[in-house]
Amino acid sequence: MLLINTLKPYTMWGDDIIVVSTVLLFVLFTFVLYRSRLILAYKAKTFFSSRQTFAAGEIMTSKAELLDMVLLILIGCMSCGVIISSNIKSTTATESYYSLLIQVFAIVALLVASKGILYSAVNWTFFPSDRGRGWLSAFFFSVAAVSAVAFPLSLFCIYANDIATTTRSCLLGVVVLQKILLLCKLFANFRPKRYGCLLFFLYFCSVEIMPTLVVWHLLTEID
Repeated sequence: MLLINTLKPYTMWGDDIIVVSTVLLFVLFTFVLYRSRLILAYKAKTFFSSRQTFAAGEIMTSKAELLDMVLLILIGCMSCGVIISSNIKSTTATESYYSLLIQVFAIVALLVASKGILYSAVNWTFFPSDRGRGWLSAFFFSVAAVSAVAFPLSLFCIYANDIATTTRSCLLGVVVLQKILLLCKLFANFRPKRYGCLLFFLYFCSVEIMPTLVVWHLLTEID
């Protein structure tokens, strides 16, 4: 009797490591979201507030709240990695997918970290300290909000791979909405300034367009 060894296409829902990791991340995600619900609600209120200046005590958070925010953003970066790399159809299974997932996660996390560093380094040139604090807090809140949406979308990618294209479109729509909201808030920061439109354009090019183009190039290189 001849045994024919057929290689099945790789699927995330059939990968034990991915499934176990998803369960652990779901528990962590739920815990972090529940514990930080009050600070997230407060930051959402300040994000959509018309106020442009905030005292240091209104922006600074405790170490536990900062840890929750970092964990939520890291979960979001991993979720984006799952969504972006979900179109893999390789029969070589785990190694190629894990490598791709780690690369995408590292690139997305590097983008968020580099933009945070760029904002911190550039803000003092364009804003007084109170507005700089408010803008940096708004940026990280918006990233955490995208992360809160990205994780459920990544679950759809894993357990309902047939709608992977739809989930990628949804993630893109959420990111575009985040950019629009940030641009509106950024323009409101520059509006009272003399030559505000010119400063807005320079700031936007230095901390928005350039890092995004670099990350887009890296993602297309590993696709």
